[in-house]
Amino acid sequence: AVSRGPLDASNRADEMTSPNDGGSTVEEYGHGTAVIRDDGGRYHYRNAMGDRVRSFESEDRARLYADIQTVTGGFREEKTGERGVPPAVARSLDENLLMAYHVATPSMGVTWTARAFGVDESTVRSAVGVIRDRADERRDE
Repeated sequence: AVSRGPLDASNRADEMTSPNDGGSTVEEYGHGTAVIRDDGGRYHYRNAMGDRVRSFESEDRARLYADIQTVTGGFREEKTGERGVPPAVARSLDENLLMAYHVATPSMGVTWTARAFGVDESTVRSAVGVIRDRADERRDE
């Protein structure tokens, strides 16, 4: 997988549920989803309804979140909580997917995820690469 930037910084960004009210498109994905950048330099994952589902300080985390959405076929964040995992991700029983989700979460990152799973950071980075590759394959189908 191509490295898309740092995932270690634990930048907390508030989740947004407002409609797309401007900004530039960083990348469009299938079914009307996209990563957008607002005028303040923050990145947002926009769902098919045009809502900003989650916000990030890092473009890399926003893209990883989009990859996870692609791999799972989409999921909702409601009632997930600060350190929870959406049911669609948890039910996958896919450790790579679980690690990638935690890495994409703004208050976590590679180091936190490695400690939580009891593995080396290189294992977490490999898991992220697996999910990115899987998302690319799904988009190419």
